[in-house]
Amino acid sequence: MKHFCPTHLVLAAALLFGMGAHAVSESATTPSGSHLDATPRPRPALEFFVAPNGSDTHPGTRRQPFLSLEQARDAIRKRTQLGPLPPGGVTVWIRGGQYCVRDTFTLATQDSGTASAPVVYAAWKGERPVFGGGARLNRFTPVIDTAARDQLPPEARTSVLEIDLAAHGITNRWPLRLGGFASGLGFQTHPMMELYFNGQALPLSRGPNLNEEEIRIAAVVEPEDRASGGKVGRFTYEGDRPARWQGEPALLLYGYWFWDWADSYERVAAIDPARHDITLEPPFHNYGYRPGQRFHAVNALSELDQPGEWCLDPARGRIYFWPPTDPRKADVELSTANLRFVELENVAHVAFEGVTWQFGCRDAIRIQGGSHVRLSGCTIRHFAGNGVEIQGGTDHRLQSCDLHSLGRGGVTLAGGDRKTLTPGRHVVENCHIHDLSRIDHTYTPAVLCSGVGHRLAHNWLHDIRSSAVRLDGNDHVVEYNEICRAVLESDDQGAVDMWGDPTYRGNVYRFNYFHHIGSRWSGSQDAALGQAGIRLDDAICGTLITGNLFYRAGGGGLGFGAIQIHGGKENRLENNLFVDCPAAVSFSPWGDRRWREFVQKPLEAPAIDRRLYLERYPDLTRLAEDHDVNALLRNLAIGCAEFLRREPRRNLQTGNLVTTNRTAFPKADRGRFPEAADPKTMCGFGLDPIPFAEIGLYRDTYRRELPDRAAAEIRATGLSPGP
Repeated sequence: MKHFCPTHLVLAAALLFGMGAHAVSESATTPSGSHLDATPRPRPALEFFVAPNGSDTHPGTRRQPFLSLEQARDAIRKRTQLGPLPPGGVTVWIRGGQYCVRDTFTLATQDSGTASAPVVYAAWKGERPVFGGGARLNRFTPVIDTAARDQLPPEARTSVLEIDLAAHGITNRWPLRLGGFASGLGFQTHPMMELYFNGQALPLSRGPNLNEEEIRIAAVVEPEDRASGGKVGRFTYEGDRPARWQGEPALLLYGYWFWDWADSYERVAAIDPARHDITLEPPFHNYGYRPGQRFHAVNALSELDQPGEWCLDPARGRIYFWPPTDPRKADVELSTANLRFVELENVAHVAFEGVTWQFGCRDAIRIQGGSHVRLSGCTIRHFAGNGVEIQGGTDHRLQSCDLHSLGRGGVTLAGGDRKTLTPGRHVVENCHIHDLSRIDHTYTPAVLCSGVGHRLAHNWLHDIRSSAVRLDGNDHVVEYNEICRAVLESDDQGAVDMWGDPTYRGNVYRFNYFHHIGSRWSGSQDAALGQAGIRLDDAICGTLITGNLFYRAGGGGLGFGAIQIHGGKENRLENNLFVDCPAAVSFSPWGDRRWREFVQKPLEAPAIDRRLYLERYPDLTRLAEDHDVNALLRNLAIGCAEFLRREPRRNLQTGNLVTTNRTAFPKADRGRFPEAADPKTMCGFGLDPIPFAEIGLYRDTYRRELPDRAAAEIRATGLSPGP
């Protein structure tokens, strides 16, 4: 065992940088100690019913229900014209079954309830209503078109089937144009029809395949000064594979064209196999193209070489797919609804409970403005875009919801006022958000949080190609979450990622469990740069990271630790446990000159009130001083290759312990830490107890059963969890 003692004793009197009183808000430093209130609502004063076998000519009673939510909404509007809703409000009971989504369900200010009289759209007891925007496909034929058949790999020609969309009544189609973080088409959801087989999204064909080496740019045709990169989409490639892509009806190229964190889909204008030359169609990738960067073909018939892959020819209205099993014995569905399913604008005290939405070609739900909107016990799955977007407003909540199988991210939420530091108080709690970023791979996290004063707690976030959480702003709390199998592909990121503004202060990460973070832990190639558990990127300061567990988190060519600090200061890392990480904490020190140049203007930004910020965060008065000084207090590292990597020898350290002794954690090799819940175990190492048993999902009114942990651990670790 090795203890790390304090350094820079001249600064010992300022050990906490004023953090205890100023860097985090009072609410952020006081553990919640409880879950969200799930007290049953009072009996509603009014009730309407909706059912798949109902009719919008009915009165909306239990015996004669409406068919649509729209009719129930309009009935509530008629009632409110007579006066305010009575105490208890109104509940629209939605009977179980399938509902076809043809239009966006919209609510506006007039559809609001009040605290004592909410408006609730709830699943009937024990039933599950499902609102879907998909079409069932059941007419499969061998590939008829000769040109398409010849384009297929020889080994696939007897296995690939053709689907005529018009024969299924699907005539509303649009070009296959996808974007990505650095796409010239914009970083936004681009509508896309997707194919599902027994509830699983099938991938578009790709080549080279996932387990093969991708193609590399050899040289750009019009280089500029950035390492011979160029802005014009024309380059030569390595190898001969792109020659087979000529004549593809709807070919896309997906790649990390300049940086390994900036992806996009590009359309092809021409391929010259003799010169090994590819010319792309504008608009081009925002950062340009650089030799050595990786890419592959998407939606190419010539690459449809594995069961489960498919291609879309939107111009001809054809789907080609290699079914994983007999499609006649499976549910084969295509998402066709090119719209948001739910839009709420300036709505207050409205709730949705126990509802499922699925099979959409865009984002699922958007909440703009308003207050106290609740999504509880709901499921949002199989969309090409984001699950839920919260734009402004206050006190919105996602509680005990499941969001998965999404083309982009899970939840984007923004609220509060950074200029006045007024909190938005949005909450995402007890939600299971996973299998994301299927289409847009980078900067599409489970939760994208910005503004002031939001809380993310008790969630399970996993299987995400980039970050699980992206945090911007002030006074947010991230606590009791389990985050695993994140940053599986994108580089230079963290499972939790913050970037670029030293006035982002008062943020707290506590009692979270990070494990198997980075591509190396999923069996893929280690990243070229780095992947961390928590990354404080480009001058993030004044953050409290306490009581977290990091197991097998971090990696990459630059050697990111479980926590990576890139140039920031006044961050406090206390009472954290690191197990089997390449490094516990890594740094990218900036030095005095770079730091002073960077922080000249942040306090003058129009987005903040300088006087208020100096009052709330007194450390900002010394923003230009003490570069690269952070505090590391009473952290424990077990079995890590290094405790500190690239340490600038300016950090304040006390009570940290590094050891290879894992006898106190006999199941640590399987990511299980039940013994650590014993306070004596932690106290024996000089740490305060970490409430492991409280981390992650819990049962409540809306989440009666928890996901299968055993199966999840096998998936995450490749090992049986044991007894």
